[in-house]
Amino acid sequence: MLSRKETPFLIDLPNEWVDSVYELMQSTYQKKLSEKGLDFKIFGKLYKSELLVIASLVDPNNDVALPTSYFVSIDLDEGQDHTKLLNTLVDSIGAFFDQFFADDSWMDYQDMWKDEKFKDLDLFVKVTRENVELSIKADQLLNQ
Repeated sequence: MLSRKETPFLIDLPNEWVDSVYELMQSTYQKKLSEKGLDFKIFGKLYKSELLVIASLVDPNNDVALPTSYFVSIDLDEGQDHTKLLNTLVDSIGAFFDQFFADDSWMDYQDMWKDEKFKDLDLFVKVTRENVELSIKADQLLNQ
């Protein structure tokens, strides 16, 4: 389960939105991605009381290479501006990968959720080596 909370899954975020975040990440980090032969995979999920976005840095030529997956989550209340929240989550992803690419020896993985203030909002983040795409496929198989 990818969610930080035990609340029902509602929907995947629209492909158009996911694609726009992917394009933003690709253009922002194009040089580093080319140098290292890496690519991004973006996932967005809406749960009953949580919005979750994951950016995984993967090696498209090596299925067994461990990705770096940045999870960012925010509590969701009825009536909140989802667009503003999504933009904040994407900004958080960018801030993380700015640090990640600035330090070639970065290894600060944490598989537990950590509360973090970002733009005056309470976000929850974790950075893992999880293959998110594989986890999603496993969840789909288990829920059939």
